[in-house]
Amino acid sequence: MIRALIFDLCDTVVRTAGLPGLVHLPGVEGRHDEESLGQWLHDSTEFYAFERGEIGADEFFAAFRTGLKLHATDDELGRAFEGLILHEIEGVGLLLRKLAADYPLYALSNNNVVLWQGVQRVCNTLDVFEEIFLSQEIGLLKPEPAAFHYTLQQIGCQPQEAVLIDDNPRCIAAAAELNMATVLFRDAAKTEHKLAEIIENKKLA
Repeated sequence: MIRALIFDLCDTVVRTAGLPGLVHLPGVEGRHDEESLGQWLHDSTEFYAFERGEIGADEFFAAFRTGLKLHATDDELGRAFEGLILHEIEGVGLLLRKLAADYPLYALSNNNVVLWQGVQRVCNTLDVFEEIFLSQEIGLLKPEPAAFHYTLQQIGCQPQEAVLIDDNPRCIAAAAELNMATVLFRDAAKTEHKLAEIIENKKLA
């Protein structure tokens, strides 16, 4: 029996500019490409600390500016990072409201205080979620198993009673290892079809 649907937010509910968007940040354009930006973020202890809520935006921006040798101000970087959140993904809002009529919905997102401002700005359906678990508030990041365990414990259900909907294959794989049902998000229509399939199979099991 399915007792909870857990959605990622970025690139599952709202579309982000991703690394291509970072290329156009103030002072970055012409000096760094997606690969070098992605490598810096991957190697940066400050980035993960920021997403866990261990440091603030000012400390992260200082590390970002120093690490990439930029001259952008905190205000410029703040506006640019918030602007990486583009819009609600087509069809997802309608799907969420439809699902919420029958199932409790939750969100579990690797996020930070700046991106969260962008999510709140563009997303019209955050009210459908019973609870939203943000990495900067819970101090845990997907695909760490602890992030899923914490969320399930707070919801009060077992792994086999929950479905994770996420665009990141690593998060999907980690959740599946915990015996959660999963949907790799591609678009609203495919997600609705796959969820219906999972729910029907659970009823027959």
